[in-house]
Amino acid sequence: MKTPQKILVVISGKRKQHEALLRALKFAELNEVHIHLLNVIYEPILELTDILSSDHRKEMKKEYLADRYLYMNSIAEDLEKKNIKCTTHVEWCREVYEGIEDAVDKIQPDLVIKRISADAMSINPFALPLDRHLLRYCKAPLLLVKHQTWTNSPILAAVDVLAKDDNHVALNKDILEAARLFAKLGGSEIHTVSAYLVHNMSASIDFPTINFEKLSANSAQFHSEKLDGMEKEHEISMAKKHVVAGLPEKVIPNVVKQIDAQLVILGTVARKGISAAFLGNTAESILAELNCEVLALNLANEK
Repeated sequence: MKTPQKILVVISGKRKQHEALLRALKFAELNEVHIHLLNVIYEPILELTDILSSDHRKEMKKEYLADRYLYMNSIAEDLEKKNIKCTTHVEWCREVYEGIEDAVDKIQPDLVIKRISADAMSINPFALPLDRHLLRYCKAPLLLVKHQTWTNSPILAAVDVLAKDDNHVALNKDILEAARLFAKLGGSEIHTVSAYLVHNMSASIDFPTINFEKLSANSAQFHSEKLDGMEKEHEISMAKKHVVAGLPEKVIPNVVKQIDAQLVILGTVARKGISAAFLGNTAESILAELNCEVLALNLANEK
């Protein structure tokens, strides 16, 4: 992941401070950026067709949009005073994610920054909370933030050392490059994590000649060596690595808690159709367990 130059910042309603915008301004300290401010609004009251005439609904919608543009332009004016390029966008959509996805398609940003929703911890797959939906479908790198400023707490990069195909290898590269970038922004220490499967020790009853304990130790060593090689290849020095037995959706949250990470960087696989509607992925499972910020880098999958 290269330093983003075109950033889409999701502004949630009218607030005194916008955490997502404050994070975007950190990138402006590194190089010139163009910040696109996005606000998605919708008023259900305009659906009261028995009470409001068509002309009245159109006039009310126009007033709502004008008021929101006035607010968004006031934020843009403050940024322009700091010599930061800024464009405002107001999308009228019933669902916030639809407005964000439309804006991503139009703007094609290098990064989308959004404050974590209050419902981000939901584990109900049918509720499809906003952040879970964006993790599935957002076509641009997605940074979900919680706090106003970064601290010097660790950054955790979750990689797949077994990746062989070009797309997944490239995704690992993006994750490690992003870790370097965000560590520079926040003055943070980089940690890397790789999860590996534990061999079933009870199988030794059926296969007494196989030393499953040694197999697990060899697997851990293999993952550790691969992780060392990846860090060296991408010039990440002094990173603290974590090679842990278990499933990624369990290992990663545990390591986050252990090191008190402020940000975890991971890859997601976008899906379409039935698989997108009913199948969660590792990133979604991890989000439900985390109490930190998330940077999700997407690997498109058209299957």
